[in-house]
Amino acid sequence: MEAIQIPQYESETSDAEMVEENHEINEKINKKRRLKYWIKEATYDNPNEAETSIENQWSKHYTNYTEQGRKVYYRCKRMKRRGPQCNVSMYMLYHADSDKVTCYKTEGEHDHDDDDKTRGIHETVKRVIDELYDDDVMKPKQIIRALETRKIKTPTYTQLNNYISHLKTKMYVSNTISLGELEQWCKDNEHIPADENKAFVVSYEIIYDTEEYEDDEDVEEDEGNKFRIFISSLRLLNITSQSSHIHADATYKLVWQGFPILIFGTTDLNKSFHPFGLAICSNEKTNDFAFIFKDIQIGMQKINKDLLKPKALISDAADAIKNGFKKVFDNSYDHIMCWAHMKRNINNRVCQINDKHIAKEMIEDIEMLQLSNSTPVFQLASKLFMKKWKMNNKQNNQSILDFLNYFDNEWLQLNCGWYKGIQMYVPSTNNALESTNRTIKDDGTFRERHVLSRFLTIASNIINDWSIERDPSSTNAKIFATEPPISLELWTSSYQWAKSTKDIICISNNSSKIYYIPARDLQSIKEADLTKYENKK
Repeated sequence: MEAIQIPQYESETSDAEMVEENHEINEKINKKRRLKYWIKEATYDNPNEAETSIENQWSKHYTNYTEQGRKVYYRCKRMKRRGPQCNVSMYMLYHADSDKVTCYKTEGEHDHDDDDKTRGIHETVKRVIDELYDDDVMKPKQIIRALETRKIKTPTYTQLNNYISHLKTKMYVSNTISLGELEQWCKDNEHIPADENKAFVVSYEIIYDTEEYEDDEDVEEDEGNKFRIFISSLRLLNITSQSSHIHADATYKLVWQGFPILIFGTTDLNKSFHPFGLAICSNEKTNDFAFIFKDIQIGMQKINKDLLKPKALISDAADAIKNGFKKVFDNSYDHIMCWAHMKRNINNRVCQINDKHIAKEMIEDIEMLQLSNSTPVFQLASKLFMKKWKMNNKQNNQSILDFLNYFDNEWLQLNCGWYKGIQMYVPSTNNALESTNRTIKDDGTFRERHVLSRFLTIASNIINDWSIERDPSSTNAKIFATEPPISLELWTSSYQWAKSTKDIICISNNSSKIYYIPARDLQSIKEADLTKYENKK
C-alpha cells in the first residue's frame, strides 16, 4: 500500500496574533463569570422575622443547600426572570444549627433604568385607574379611552383586565365563598347599626345538606345546601311599617352562580315604589318566599313596630309567591295579578285562534274587562264575556273553545285579580318593582354577573343607596306619600268648578243625601229629566 504524505497546515495568523486573540476570549469569559462580593446585612432570630423584612422589590430566584444551611437567593424584580439579571442580588442563609437567618447582599448598585424596565402597569397609571374605577369607569375600553384622553401611557388590554380583576378581588373579597364563610358573613353583619342608612342582615338561614329540614314540603327539590339571606336598613324597615300592600318578584342575571334575587316592596299614594330590602336565596320556591315574608315580620319586631297585615299581594301568577304569602299572613287579602304579565300571556295564547279578527276583538273585550271598577261589575262582565263568545261561536271553532276554556280556568278561576277596581289606591301592575329590577342591573351591577361573595358587598351598597334616596335630608328625597298628590291642573279645574253657577239638586233620604249635578255645559236640570232618570233606575 502506497502512503501519501499530507502537507502541514499553515495558519495565516501569526503566533502573536493568536496569543492576543486567546487573551481577548479569556477576558470575555472572566467578564461573564465575574465574582459577586457578598456583604452581610443583618441576622434575624427566626425565619418569620427574616421573611417579613424582605421588601417587595425582591423575587425568589433559586435555592442551594450547603453544609452551613439552606440558601434562598432573590433577584431584583425590575428585570425579567428570563434574560440578563440585575447586578444587585440577595440571599437568605437559614442556618443548619439554629433558627437564625442571615441576610447577605451583593455590593454595588442597580444597573438598570427603573422607568424602562418596569414590568406591568406603572404605579402612577395604577393610581389613575383606581380613581377611574371609583368613579364607576369600570370597562377596560372606557378606561383605555380615558387614559388616552389624559395622554397617559396605556397598558395592554390583557394587563388592564388582570389589574381590574385584582381590583375586584381587593374590593369584593375572594371570588369564592363557602357556606361556612357565608354564615360567618351573616353573623358579622346582623347587628343593628346606629346609621339608619347602613345595610344589615335582618335574618338568615343556612341549611347544610347533612341537616334535616323541618319542612317536608318539596323535599326532593330542596335537597342539598340552601341559604336565605334578607338584607335591609332601619330606614327601609320604617317605611315597611307604613305599607298596606306588598309587591313581590324574583330577578336573575345578577349572581354568576345563577341564584335568584328576591325583591319586596310597596307603593305609596304617589305611585312611587319603596323597596323593603333585598333577599339572596339559593332558590325561589314556596319555602324561600315564606322565609322572606317572615323576615319582614322579624324586621318589624326588631324596630318595635306592629306586625304587618297586608291587604293585598301584587305579583305574577307564580304559585311559590302566593303559597309563601299564605304561610305567613293569615289575614284576609286580595291577590292582585299583574295586568302586564296577564296581558302578555293572553297575547301569546290568543294567537292560536284561527280567525285573527275574532282574536283582535277578544283582546279588546278583555281590555274593557280590566277597566272594571268593582268586583261585582267584573264578575257580571266576565259572565257576559263568556256568554257572548260562546253564542257567537256557532261554527264550534275548536281554537275559540280552547281559548275560552283556558281563559276561564286560568284568569277567571285561578288568577282573577287583574282588574283595576279590586282595591282602591293599589296598582294593578307590578311595573314599579320591575323597573327597580332594571335599575339594579343598570346601576348596581352594570349589567355584569358577579360571584356571590362580591354580590354581598354590592347588595349592601344597593340597600345603602336606597336608604339615602329616602332620607329626608337628601336632595330630591323620595318621601313615602301617605296622601294622594293633587296636581296643579286638578286644583285649577276644581276651583273653576267651585266658582260655576250650576244649580245642584239635593234629595235627602233616611240615611243619605243624593246630589244631582248638571253635566257638561248645562246650568240646571229640568224636573222632567230628573223624573225620567229616576224611573229608569
